[in-house]
Amino acid sequence: FGLGDKALPVLQMLLAYMTAKDSGGLVGFLEKFKAAGLGPLIQSWLGGGPSAQPIANSQLETVLGSSGGLLSLISGKLELGRDNVTSALGYLLPALVGKLTPGGSMPASLPAEVQSLAEAGQQLLAAPAPSELTSGGIGGSLLSWLPWVVVVLAALFGLSYCGKDKGSATPPAVEAPASAPATASEPAAPASDAAPAAAPESSAPASEAAPAAAPAAPTASEPEAPASAVSGDTRA
Repeated sequence: FGLGDKALPVLQMLLAYMTAKDSGGLVGFLEKFKAAGLGPLIQSWLGGGPSAQPIANSQLETVLGSSGGLLSLISGKLELGRDNVTSALGYLLPALVGKLTPGGSMPASLPAEVQSLAEAGQQLLAAPAPSELTSGGIGGSLLSWLPWVVVVLAALFGLSYCGKDKGSATPPAVEAPASAPATASEPAAPASDAAPAAAPESSAPASEAAPAAAPAAPTASEPEAPASAVSGDTRA
C-alpha cells in the first residue's frame, strides 16, 4: 500500500480511532458505517471468517473522509498519500473488526496488546502535523523522535568521515617538526668548530713571540764588552 515504515503508525491510529471512548468505542465506530447504509457490510465483518465483505475506497470516503476525519488525520500527520491510506484501511478494517468481535459479539474489554497499540495511536492522533512542529514543541510521540534519529545518524556518519580525514592528515603534521631540528643543528656545528680553531691560532703566536724576544737581550749586552776592553787597553 506504499506505507513503508509507517504501516505500524497507521494501524495504531486506526485502533485508537476505532476504540476511542469519547466517540462510543467500537460500537460507536461501527454505527458510523451503519448510518451510511453499510449495515450488511459491517455484519459480515463480525467474528471474522471468509464471509467478510471488502469495502470500497468510495465507501470509506463517505464514512471517514470528512474534514477532520480519520483519512485526513492519518494522511496529514504521517504525510502519506490519501489513496494509499484509504486502501490500507480498507484492507485492515474487516480483519480488525473480526478479531475484536470473537463469536460475532462485542467485547466487554479490549485485549492488552490492542489497548497498548491504541494508546500509542492516541498519542499520534493528538500530536501536531509535521508542518506544525516547531523546535520547542517536540514531544514523546513517534512522529517527534523519528526525525531526530535520522539527524543523529547523519551526525555520527559526518563525525566518522571527519575522523578519517584527520587520521590521513596526521602523518604530514608529524614529519614537519622532524625536519626542523635537523636544519637548525647543522648551522650550529660550524660555529662551535670555528671557536676552538681560532683559539689555538691566537695563542700560538703569543707563545712563539716570547722566546723570540728573549734572545734579543744578549744582543744588546754585546756592545758593552768592547767598551770595557777599550778602557782596559787605555789603562795599560
